[in-house]
Amino acid sequence: MGIDIIAMGTAERDKLLEHWQALIGRPPPKHISRALFIQILAFEMRAELNGGYIKRLSQRLNRAGMRDVMRPAFKTGSRFVREYRGKIHVVEMGEDSCFVWNAQRFKTLSHAARAITG
Repeated sequence: MGIDIIAMGTAERDKLLEHWQALIGRPPPKHISRALFIQILAFEMRAELNGGYIKRLSQRLNRAGMRDVMRPAFKTGSRFVREYRGKIHVVEMGEDSCFVWNAQRFKTLSHAARAITG
């Protein structure tokens, strides 16, 4: 490795970027803080020193990342009732995982809420 974990705290950003690219194989996220950058880099270095991720951990991480995609948070027919400025608003979960309010369809509940509140 080009840098050790202890030296990362004082290393220049260019050196850390070079090490990240060599270790992870892609550039880091654009607006990552230095502290988080170093934590991720240290974690990846430790994982590599210990033989990388075990297959079971890799599968669990993949499942966790897909959880929201695989099963929606709300069931079809769920109703969300709220009062806003003295009027009751009802948003329902449609069969195609869209939210319906006043015969309008929305991709997310947040979009429906924005339509209600203006």
